[in-house]
Order: sequence, then C-alpha cells, then structure tokens
Amino acid sequence: MIAEFFSKIFDGNVVLATILIAMVPIVELRGAIPFATNSKLWNTLALSNWKALGYALIGSSIIVPVVALIFKPIINLLKRTKPFSKLANAIENRVRNKATSMTGANEQGARFSRAYWKKVLAVFVFVAIPLPLTGVWTGSCVAVFLGLDYLTTCITVISGNIVAGLAIALILQFFPWLNDWLLWIFLAIVAVIIIYEVVRSIIKKKKQTQEKK
Repeated sequence: MIAEFFSKIFDGNVVLATILIAMVPIVELRGAIPFATNSKLWNTLALSNWKALGYALIGSSIIVPVVALIFKPIINLLKRTKPFSKLANAIENRVRNKATSMTGANEQGARFSRAYWKKVLAVFVFVAIPLPLTGVWTGSCVAVFLGLDYLTTCITVISGNIVAGLAIALILQFFPWLNDWLLWIFLAIVAVIIIYEVVRSIIKKKKQTQEKK
C-alpha cells in the first residue's frame, strides 16, 4: 500500500523522486538515499545503495552552485525590503553564528592563507557529517559567509556531500536491516527540527511583543 502511494505520486519514477528529494533543504542526500533504497516504499522499484547515492548526489549537488551564487545577493535585497528585513537579518545572524561556532573567525583573512584553509576544512567536515542541518544548503551559506570564493565553495561543499553520501551508502550496504530505522529516525529528526523552529519562532515573537508593551 505504501509502495503504491509513492509510486503514484512520482509515477513510479524512483530516479526522479530521489533527485528531487535530495534537493529539499534539511532532507537532502541524507534522507534521499534511505528513501530510494527502501523496498517497503518502492517495492521492486527500490534502487541499490550505489544507484541511490549517485542520483542523490546529482540532486543535492545541483543546489550548491545556485545557493553559493544567490545567497548573499538575496539576503542583501531582502534586508532592503521592509516586509522581509527582519527575516533576512535573522537568517544572516543564524548563518553568522554557525560560521563562528565552526571556525571562531569572521570573513576576514587573505585568500588561501592558513586561516582560509582552516575555513575550507571546517566547511568540508561540517557537510561530511551525515546529519540533518549539516548538508549542502547550510554548508553553502556558511561557506559564502566565511568568505570562501565561489569555486572553492562549490568544490568543498560537494566534496563533503560525497563523503556523507558514501558513509550512508556503506552503512546500508553492511547493515541493510538499518534501512527502515535510518529512514524513519531521520524523518523524525527532521520533524522535531521543524517543530522546534516553529515553536522557537512563536516564543520569540511573543517575547518581542511583550517587550514592546
């Protein structure tokens, strides 16, 4: 029944489904691989671990050059637009805090200096960790904020993404019984993150309203 549901949504095209899901923030490659290889969801259409890895890499890697190119221009544009200025500042502060926690440094530093390579390594390791919120979307934004040039950002984030994908594929290869657990645990973590962010936003808004009074 579940297999029929997903088959109907994507017209039985598990390859397209894998690529599209890998492009979604938070879920990305980390969720796309166990999703594509799960026989309970896809029945006989389920992909092998390595095919799932390949298609998930395509979907998630497409995002990197786009985010690296438009992140700062869009943030700067939104900051100049009154209705979205608060949102833009919140996103920028979030990325700044993440960048600072990773390297303890800001955007300053000569290109390809020791400090610069420290940032490159930090971004690579961050994206290589196969967990939600450490994927290509966040990694690309952090890399841009840290001042990495466009090409270095793309290479670093995609390289880290490949490592994360290989880790997941190898886990599923040697421990296939973990497929169901890995998928549902991952989805549960994503759900918790979304709920946390919504609740946090509501509390913050109420607090700001009370302070104005």
